[in-house]
Amino acid sequence: MNQKEQNLWEYVPLADYAAPQATISRTIKSGIKGIWQRFQQQDTPVHQPAQDLEYLPPSAVEKVAPSSHWSGAVRTLEIAVKNKTGSAEAPSVMMVVGLPGSGTTQILSRLAKSLGWRLIPAPDPRQILTQDLAWLDWTKSANIPWVLPDLGKTYLRHVRGLTLVRKLLDRINSKAAGLGVVGCDSWALSYLRRVLPVSFPEAVVAQAFDDHALGRWLGQRADKGCGQQIRFRQADNGKIVLPADDDAKASAFINQLAARSFGIPGIALEIWRRALKREPDQTAGDQASETEPDDGITIWVEPWEKMPSLVVPSDLGPAAPLLMHSLLLHNGLPRDLAADLLPFSATQTGRTLLALTDAGIVQTHQGELKISARWYPSVRAYLNGEGYLTDQF
Repeated sequence: MNQKEQNLWEYVPLADYAAPQATISRTIKSGIKGIWQRFQQQDTPVHQPAQDLEYLPPSAVEKVAPSSHWSGAVRTLEIAVKNKTGSAEAPSVMMVVGLPGSGTTQILSRLAKSLGWRLIPAPDPRQILTQDLAWLDWTKSANIPWVLPDLGKTYLRHVRGLTLVRKLLDRINSKAAGLGVVGCDSWALSYLRRVLPVSFPEAVVAQAFDDHALGRWLGQRADKGCGQQIRFRQADNGKIVLPADDDAKASAFINQLAARSFGIPGIALEIWRRALKREPDQTAGDQASETEPDDGITIWVEPWEKMPSLVVPSDLGPAAPLLMHSLLLHNGLPRDLAADLLPFSATQTGRTLLALTDAGIVQTHQGELKISARWYPSVRAYLNGEGYLTDQF
């Protein structure tokens, strides 16, 4: 791609958050595409569609679509924090709300290091359930600025699981905790607002990426990971999916990807990675064909219409929606704790967890069960349809 580095991040008040939508023109276009193609063909194709493609192996995916270290978000948030907390009139604690897949916990951990502020570890589940107020002793050092990456890790949906988070919010509201930044997952925020009659700090959230920003960001990922000229082309027609021109209109694929992922970069990246293909025997470092020496590496992208449609199965049993909901409310849970928080036997919960894992809906990440990023849009839609409390984004 060789795109110019551009910081695409913006932190906005919650009321200003706007998720992208698939444009009407894209919907109409996809509806008539098959008919139109019967009557019109390009005299000179931009690039011949590929045949007999195979999905990229993990090693190649990591080159052309590497995981993010969220550097741009950290830089932008650092400026926002300094602006918000730099005056006597400013609130002493700023909240940063993170959607699933937005990397907020990692961003805030890096922010603490960048600012030189104290990083506060979350209490362990035993401290939460025993209501161990000693965990709050760090709030007594009001002269030391701090960062707590995930407020959602200070509570459990349990009869004894809300004391620590309630006491912490009381100290924040009374300004006893001093200057700080607290992160909170969007699902945890919805739940805590529902069950706790307390005020929450003034909050910001990373603005969703529209299709143009998402395309630029994915191009930057490719540049960082591969270091070579790459062309991402749609497999059925050879058209460029990620234009190199800053002013170019986003492709139909990226428009749909932005809408499907709610503009959340981490969600979009996981879906994107599973759309990437190559010709047989090609590697991420292969040069282009001799007939097109200036085209660089070509990575093929599965057409959006052929991407797997992820639908939560209806035969997973009564424990499945509660388990998925609990994982989202807590931004992930250890396996044993997830079973303890559900009103089902360990055997039934274990069977349900196995089914969700086999389907790819639940995965283990850093010792915790989480909803898979690429399944998140489907799970959210499913839980919303079943009447469960969801986040407000």
